[in-house]
Amino acid sequence: MARFSCNDIDGFVLSMEEIAMLDDDAVTSILSAGAEVIRQAHVDSINRHFDKRTAKLIGSPKVHMKVGSGRNGHGAKERYALVYPAGEHHKFNAKSGGTGTATNADLGFVHEFGGHGNEAAGWMREANERDADAMVEAEEKVYDTWLKSKNL
Repeated sequence: MARFSCNDIDGFVLSMEEIAMLDDDAVTSILSAGAEVIRQAHVDSINRHFDKRTAKLIGSPKVHMKVGSGRNGHGAKERYALVYPAGEHHKFNAKSGGTGTATNADLGFVHEFGGHGNEAAGWMREANERDADAMVEAEEKVYDTWLKSKNL
């Protein structure tokens, strides 16, 4: 846990302002640390739940860093991380003729929620819930490092 100390009220106010003004790089670092924990949890969950037919799915979870439009009420850009399967899984013959491409995201979400003859496996939710505490710890570690860099 981070230590917080100040010698006077001016130091306290400045410290609170510094905490409130996390820069974009710090926010990105914090989010990236937590997202990487969840990405690895997704890989582990795929290995536990699926067989070799979904081999392309195993290495596909990726971290996607996003910047929102600032709907948080303060006009500031919202930063967040998404973790989901990425990349092409296979080609298929479309019913309407021609071919189509199934992505790892398509396959991952079908296995998560069910459909196309597959029962819902809930592999993403399981991974997210199982490693939620580890994600928070990783984020707190990066945040604590940032606080120490500001002598807070």
